[in-house]
Amino acid sequence: MGRASSLFNGAGEQTLISRVSPTTRQREFLQNSWNLLAEYLKVSLKAKHGYPISTWLQGSYKYGTLIKPVHPGEEYDVDLGVYFGWGKGENIEPTADQLRRWVQQELVDYRGQCADIRSVAEPPKERCSRASYQHQFHIDTPVYHLNSDTDKRRLACLTKGWEASDPKAFYKWFRDALTGDEREQVRRLIRYLKAWAALSFDDIPDSRPSSIFLTVLATEAYPDIGLALLLGVADDDALISIIRTMHGRLNRNRSVQNPATKAEEDLNRMSEEAWAAFLPRLDVLLDIAERAAEAADEGSAALIWSEVFSFLMPLPNVDEVELVDERTSRSLMQLPDIDITVYTGTGMNRRFVATHRNQVAGVAKGCTLVFTIANPHIVPQFATVEWTVRNKGLDADAFSDLGHRKMGMRLLQSEERTRYLGTHHMDCIVRVNGQVYAARRVPVTIRDVQHHVHAPAKPSYTRLRMKRRR
Repeated sequence: MGRASSLFNGAGEQTLISRVSPTTRQREFLQNSWNLLAEYLKVSLKAKHGYPISTWLQGSYKYGTLIKPVHPGEEYDVDLGVYFGWGKGENIEPTADQLRRWVQQELVDYRGQCADIRSVAEPPKERCSRASYQHQFHIDTPVYHLNSDTDKRRLACLTKGWEASDPKAFYKWFRDALTGDEREQVRRLIRYLKAWAALSFDDIPDSRPSSIFLTVLATEAYPDIGLALLLGVADDDALISIIRTMHGRLNRNRSVQNPATKAEEDLNRMSEEAWAAFLPRLDVLLDIAERAAEAADEGSAALIWSEVFSFLMPLPNVDEVELVDERTSRSLMQLPDIDITVYTGTGMNRRFVATHRNQVAGVAKGCTLVFTIANPHIVPQFATVEWTVRNKGLDADAFSDLGHRKMGMRLLQSEERTRYLGTHHMDCIVRVNGQVYAARRVPVTIRDVQHHVHAPAKPSYTRLRMKRRR
């Protein structure tokens, strides 16, 4: 059993899979939105152009591997294929460019009657049009010709004409590759890998592996777990095995063929330069997985996995962590105490409210919190200090703001703003050469309250008192 298995997909309130997966409310909103758009496109395109129109949901939503946007400003991505049907008997066939222009115009028209759509991308993308909605998601509409005689599909590109593409064949491959509980576990593993990719390639986006690339790698690597599958394997153990297999495979051969098509199609579309930057990040992932496999307990494993998953990785429900010398049972470092100073307002209007230590039991939205290590002398000279915000709750979910992390050499202070109701955590972690020496979890409860700020006391004036000499 993996050391951190309960934090990956256990029954607790906070798990990695729950933090990366859309909520029920979000899934229902996405489903309702694409259903309405699909019905509109089928009716309107058929009425205007005469061809049989069908739609087919595809991509991560279809496979059950969709993850939340991990940074504010990012969006859910839903892919809704639009299919124009005709056979060989048609005298005049529309061009790929015509189909794309027809669908683009329908999206523009639909925006006028759908208040939830905030924009339609113009110009459209090479392989799809895009409608962006108010609630942090967009629907991409790739357009296909469906040959009614042969059941073959081809994608309409904006400038490159027709491209061989059959998303339905890939979905059937994925659906049939595994069964039952194994398929559900692979879906979770893919979401973990997609979360890693979303967090680890911000500075080199061209090296970020695609969803379909990770889906094939994880699905094909899953059987390598071996006999443990017969008895059931924990998610963290399965992920470690998948990472090992991926690392070995990609270092031998960078090519990842599409398993659903007989034609040669390499799903690894990174340039040589991007690939060279990708491999070191994969090395780091393997190193972290191997260290997590050797962890002594749940807390140690969770802190190691947090190097991969940052604020997405939940930590055990403890207030403090310290590294202990097994020979002497003494901690190698005193625990940091954290002072939290609360201010209202900003800039010149900022006013002091209160100071707390190691927790904030109640604070209003819109306040500034300054977290400071109260005993800085305990922090080793070359230690790295991480300040990780872990948000939770409906408000944070609504804005896809699950947290963030700051780190630096002896970074003794961090400033944050209170935004979402509920209890969140600021985790202060001190590492030396990558090893956790101490960690303090600071719970912050944000309530619907107002702070009364006392007017500053008037200064006590002084005067010179003079006495006459007698």
